[in-house]
Amino acid sequence: MSQELSDKIYNLQKNFLELNNLFELNILANQADSLDDLLNKISSFMTTNFNLNDVIFFVKKDMTYKAVNCTENGLTFEFDEEYADFLNYSGKELFQTMNPDGTPKYKTLWENSAFENFNSAYFKVFFKDDEPFCVCSIGQKENNEPFDAEELMLLNKMFSCVEPLLVKFVRQEEQQSQISFLHKSLHNLSILYNISQAVNFIDDLKGLIQVILGRALETIDAEKGSLMLYDISDNTLQVKVVYGLKDPKVEFDINNGVIECSKLKINEGIAGKVFAEKKSIITNLGQNDPRFKQANLMNNISSMICVPLIAKGEAIGVINITNKKNNKLFNKQDLEFIEALSNQAAIAIDNAKLYELATKDGLTKLYIHRHFRTLLEAEVTRATRYKHVVSLLMMDIDNFKHVNDTYGHLIGDRVLKEIAVTIKNTCRNIDVPARYGGEEFTVILPETAAKDATIIAERLRKNISKIEIPIDDKVTLKATVSIGISEYPSSATDSENLIKTADDALYKAKNDGKNCIYVHHQGGFYKCLKDNNEKV
Repeated sequence: MSQELSDKIYNLQKNFLELNNLFELNILANQADSLDDLLNKISSFMTTNFNLNDVIFFVKKDMTYKAVNCTENGLTFEFDEEYADFLNYSGKELFQTMNPDGTPKYKTLWENSAFENFNSAYFKVFFKDDEPFCVCSIGQKENNEPFDAEELMLLNKMFSCVEPLLVKFVRQEEQQSQISFLHKSLHNLSILYNISQAVNFIDDLKGLIQVILGRALETIDAEKGSLMLYDISDNTLQVKVVYGLKDPKVEFDINNGVIECSKLKINEGIAGKVFAEKKSIITNLGQNDPRFKQANLMNNISSMICVPLIAKGEAIGVINITNKKNNKLFNKQDLEFIEALSNQAAIAIDNAKLYELATKDGLTKLYIHRHFRTLLEAEVTRATRYKHVVSLLMMDIDNFKHVNDTYGHLIGDRVLKEIAVTIKNTCRNIDVPARYGGEEFTVILPETAAKDATIIAERLRKNISKIEIPIDDKVTLKATVSIGISEYPSSATDSENLIKTADDALYKAKNDGKNCIYVHHQGGFYKCLKDNNEKV
């Protein structure tokens, strides 16, 4: 056989093997259903066919290239600005990364970017829209032999074959990421809109804040959250509302003031710093963060977002969101969402403060007379429309003038506050207590008949009679009240008449020895028996 014929046969065999390799690679590549799957298939194929130690693909995200087909999790490299253009200048062909003696060709870059850890012989850079987006590190041969020219040519052809598929999958992932981002943004906007509407309609501020914290935890997949408000009297921050604690009773007690959380000085810890500087902080170092301050409520922290609550340019508190679930880390999108939520919370708190100033008595924190009239008129109108009943309690502190004259107005104020707290704690959630004026209080009882109102009134009378206010070591002051009750529409034609008839019943109670209850009924009055233990 002539040499010429032998060469032809060799070339045909070589071309056949080359085409066969390209054909097999093309089939494998087209079977891939994701970018990761494609890179794994390419890596496995090349490692087997070229007897390589490894083939590792790094896909770009921002300025970081992360390995996507490597058993060593978290294998990445990152370019500083000084080397950011290196891949752009490397061309679209394979380029050698090692000298014949095994030392790196680009020593400074290799040291700064930790490339020596990859045991790479060649790099191949892939481009999309003339920008590098993927790097393939081709390891040494298992026998440490150098690559010959034919092998390098075949590798280049293989990479040219799969590059369009790489670009296609990357574009698909980018599009899917954009779709997911838009869906999440739409979901977040929907939540923000709903909360902005709730700000206008939910009267219970703590309930609203719990809704806001709950939505925050649900949206960014975190464990727990808290809201701290600024106390101007001692220049501190204190937790007022919590959500997501493991112990529901502790959470309930904190939210209802039974448990008082420790206070944080301004500029102390992360929350204090966020409040002072009016700038958010996101940390994924948890308790290892040197800015973190230990607190019983916030132990076992792995990650945290803290954002300021700002109303009319002034910080009024902070929101803390802690511990991203599944050991994940908080990111910029999480922070932006919590900042948007904090704006809604700040509006709600500021509105509540303005509402309280306009409608609540500064001493007792009960509704003032003017607002009571508005609420009673609305309740009577509602009762008329839906054919319901509504009862009204009028109560007066017995011998209160004697208390002021004997012990002074400061003690009198303590009595008023203690009775107001007792009224609030005794009334049902639907009831509306108010300070009518001076030592008089009133309670609107929606959808409650006079008979049932007497049970609530007796409960109030008994609880108030248990109040004890120590004056000094020898004197302890006790309080009692007289109560009058009237019902609409059986005893009154409108809200004004309802107040008058309840007040008339109160007058009867005052004139019958005090510390008792009278009910206006069918133009007359009857006295309630004490110690009625029925429940409404």
